Amino acid sequence: MSAIIFLVLRILLAFILYGFLGFALYTIWRDMKRQDQLLFTRQPPPLTLTSQSYDLAPTQRFSNSEIFLGRDSGCDFTLEDQTVSSRHARLSYHQNQWWLEDLASTNGTYLNDEAVTAPVVITQGDEIRLGQVGVKIAIE
Repeated sequence: MSAIIFLVLRILLAFILYGFLGFALYTIWRDMKRQDQLLFTRQPPPLTLTSQSYDLAPTQRFSNSEIFLGRDSGCDFTLEDQTVSSRHARLSYHQNQWWLEDLASTNGTYLNDEAVTAPVVITQGDEIRLGQVGVKIAIE
């Protein structure tokens, strides 16, 4: 009689163990799916660029995560000035911050009058200079 009781207890314990493992794996899968949806729907904060030379480019507002600045018509923010390279700089949003990167421009990229040699974080109110053209940044 005791052998049957032990067998029933072992089977019951096995069901409980597998049920717990199934619940734990389901919970992990559900949390990973929720994190994936949050990361997918996360949008960068809107960025407004204003050229300090009003005749070159008007104020533009961007909500995409990558913005190219330069003289080329394929750039997102076009500046018609001979001191600006065709693809001069890039603004990109990652790690919850906006970053500025010089794209090997001829006349250099400056952030608040300091040369940009590596990607650098930008903040509200910073000023970028592309060649001789100043651009004011507003992050909303």
